[in-house]
Amino acid sequence: MTEIENETGMTDAECEYWDEFISKNPVKLGPDLVKHGIKPGFARYYLPLNELDLDVIEYIRKQAEVSHKSQIQIINDLVREKLVISVSH
Repeated sequence: MTEIENETGMTDAECEYWDEFISKNPVKLGPDLVKHGIKPGFARYYLPLNELDLDVIEYIRKQAEVSHKSQIQIINDLVREKLVISVSH
C-alpha cells in the first residue's frame, strides 16, 4: 500500500479523481441559516424549506417560534385548514 492509501483508504487514482472533481466543481453554498434565525447547531430541527419563497419561510419560522410548535406542525395546520375549507364547499 502507498502512503496515500494508508492515510486516506483510497488509491492514488481515486485521490486524483476526487482532487480534480473538487477543483473543477466548487461547492455551492446554501442560504445563510443564521440570517434566517436558525442558531448554529440547530439546523437539524428545521425543515429544508429552501424551495419556498423567503417570505413564506419567514412566516412559518415565526409562527413556529410564537406558537412553540415545529415548522412541520405549522405546515400541517395550514394544510388542514385548507382541507376543511375545501371539504365544506
